[in-house]
Order: sequence, then C-alpha cells, then structure tokens
Amino acid sequence: MESELSNNKSLKLTENSLIFMTEVVKWAKFLAICSFVGLGIMVLFGAGMIILQFASFKSGIQVLVMGIFYILMAALYLFPALYLYRFATACGEAIKKLNEDIFEEGIENLKSLFRFTGILTIIILSLYAVGILSVIAVYLISM
Repeated sequence: MESELSNNKSLKLTENSLIFMTEVVKWAKFLAICSFVGLGIMVLFGAGMIILQFASFKSGIQVLVMGIFYILMAALYLFPALYLYRFATACGEAIKKLNEDIFEEGIENLKSLFRFTGILTIIILSLYAVGILSVIAVYLISM
C-alpha cells in the first residue's frame, strides 16, 4: 500500500485546512491533557484501594482486586492518551514551522491512536460476544 501511495503525488494543505488543523490540534491537546488527569485520578484511586485493603486487614480481596483493576485500566488507557498528545504536539509544531516531516510524525501518531482504539474495540466486542454466548449456554444447559 505504501508503494502505491509514493508515486510522487503531493498533497498541499490550503489556508482553511491549516486553520482547521490548528483548531483540531488545540482540541486534541485539551483532550489528551484531560486524559492524563483522568489517568492520574484512576491510579490514585487504585493505589488508595490497595492501601486501604492492607491497612484494614480484612480477609476479603474485592477492594484489592478493584484497586489492581483500576491501575491496569489506567495503564491500558495511557497509550491512546499518549498517541493523542504526540499527535497534537507534533502537528502543532508542524503547522507553526510548516514542516512536512513533523506533520507526518503527527499523522503517524494519529494512525497509531486509531489502530490501538480499533484493536481494543474488537477485543471488547469479542469479549461481549463470548459473555452473551456463555450466558445463553448456561441458561440452555440449566433448562
């Protein structure tokens, strides 16, 4: 596919396209920063749950499991936030300097964001399907 696209074709951004990209970059950076704040809160809640579980000396492990789950979800969510931030910073710099190489780096991070999100969506939908089929199977077996 790459060889098909590299036939000395060129794509120029118009003045309006640069204006639109500037706004996209601002929103992307805002969302990325909000994601990092959300990640920090998730890690704090997860760590707090783990600490409270060990401080209370209770025999149940539900709080510990939830704390670990929160931290693992934050680790998983870090990648899309990082790709979004890298896209925003690279494209913002590329627009300021009118540099195609930096712009390409930003678009590559956007591609990585969509690929990661797409793969994660496929995994989650597959787990939903397995769960639904499992519930149906258990129901049919119990009849």
